[in-house]
Amino acid sequence: MRQLETALIGAGLIARMHLEAWLAAGACVRIHSLDGRAEELVQEFDGFGVKAVGSLDEALDGVDAVDICSPTDTHRDIALTAIARGVAVVCEKPLAADVAEAEEIVGAAEKAGVPVYPAHDIRFAPAFARLHELVAEGHLGAGTVARFTVAGYHPRPWTGHATAESGGILTDQMLHGVDIAYWLFGDVVRVHAHYQGEITAPAPQGTAAVGTVVLTHAGGALSQVVSRWTPTPQPPIRVTFHVSGTGGTIVHDSEWPQEIQVSGGPAGTFGYYGESPFTSEIREFAQALRGGPQPRLVAHDALAAVRITQAAARSAWTGRAVELPVKGAAA
Repeated sequence: MRQLETALIGAGLIARMHLEAWLAAGACVRIHSLDGRAEELVQEFDGFGVKAVGSLDEALDGVDAVDICSPTDTHRDIALTAIARGVAVVCEKPLAADVAEAEEIVGAAEKAGVPVYPAHDIRFAPAFARLHELVAEGHLGAGTVARFTVAGYHPRPWTGHATAESGGILTDQMLHGVDIAYWLFGDVVRVHAHYQGEITAPAPQGTAAVGTVVLTHAGGALSQVVSRWTPTPQPPIRVTFHVSGTGGTIVHDSEWPQEIQVSGGPAGTFGYYGESPFTSEIREFAQALRGGPQPRLVAHDALAAVRITQAAARSAWTGRAVELPVKGAAA
C-alpha cells in the first residue's frame, strides 16, 4: 500500500479527528494551522511521524492531498492554491459559504483534473449508510416523507443568518441533513426555510439557534431538516431521522444505546459503537487517492449542498420559498 503524503490545514477538534483517521489510513501527515496551534497537535501525536510546518507553501510541497479543516472563509484560497499545484483537495463542510466560491473551486478542479472530496461525515455513519441502502433498493416504496434533525454543541453563539467564519446555522450545520436528503432523494427543486436565533430555554439548555427547512425533491419526496445549536456540551451532537414511504418506516436516534458516550475535553468526546464515520470517510478518500474507486462524495455533491443551504438562507431571510433548477442527479 502506497503511503500518502497529506497536508492537514487546521488544528482544532475536527482536524484532530481527521488526523487520527489519516494515520489509520497509513498516511504521513504534516500540519499547518493558521492560528499557530499545529505544534500542540503534533505534541499530542508524538511518535506517529506527524510534523508541523510553518506555511501553506511548505505544507503543499510534494503532497498527494490537502485536508482543509480551517474556518469556512479560508477554504476558497487554500483549495485554489492546492488545485493550481495539482494537489487533491479534501475539504471539511461546507466547501464554501458562498455559491460563487464553491462554483469557482469546482470549476478550477475540473479544469485541472484534480479531485475534490467534501468531508460530509454523516454519510459515513452506519445508520445513515444503511438508510441509503434501503432507499436505493426501493424498500420504502413511494410517497417518501423524511425528517432529519441535527443538534450540536457550539462553544460560541454563531446564531446569525451569516458569519464570516461559518455562514450561520442555515449554511453550516444544516448542511449535514441537507446532504443526506440530497444523497437519498436527489435534486431539490424547492426550498422553504425558517430561522430563529437566541432562543431562551429552561436551564440547562440555555440559548440556541434553530434553522428549519422543507425540501421538495425533483422525484417527489419531501424532506424536513431541523438544525439546532446549543451552548450545552452534552451530548456534543445528536442526529436523528424518521423516513416513511408506502413500504414502511425506518427511524434512528444517535442517543439510543448503540452510541457510547465518553466524558472529557471541553466539549466532551464521543465514542462510536463500531467504526467512527471519520475513519470510514478518510479511508474511502485515501483509497480513491491510491487509484481505487470513487468515494461516495465528490465535488458536485459539495456544490449541491452549498446551493441548497444558500437557498435556505435566502428563504429564511425573505420568508418566501426559493425555486432551484435541476443541476443533475445525486451520486
